[in-house]
Amino acid sequence: MSLSRTALVAGLDALPFAALASLAVVVFARAGGQPPEFVALLAGVVGTTTLLGLGTISANRYRRTERPFYFTRAVVVEGLLSLP
Repeated sequence: MSLSRTALVAGLDALPFAALASLAVVVFARAGGQPPEFVALLAGVVGTTTLLGLGTISANRYRRTERPFYFTRAVVVEGLLSLP
């Protein structure tokens, strides 16, 4: 897999976590009575940071081990294994 494809796959894998982080920021900031402009800016920064951070970790792990690592798959598997 080429580096650009690795970055794309890593970014797409991290996208649900970035969306959830942004949504959490919007919910908690709006509940706190923050102005909409600040909420939008903060949600964008948190979502972008999460996307870049998790995507970078996933891409670096692929380059080191030559095997893709998927956060979404890991979270789903761990969640299913934790069920009684």
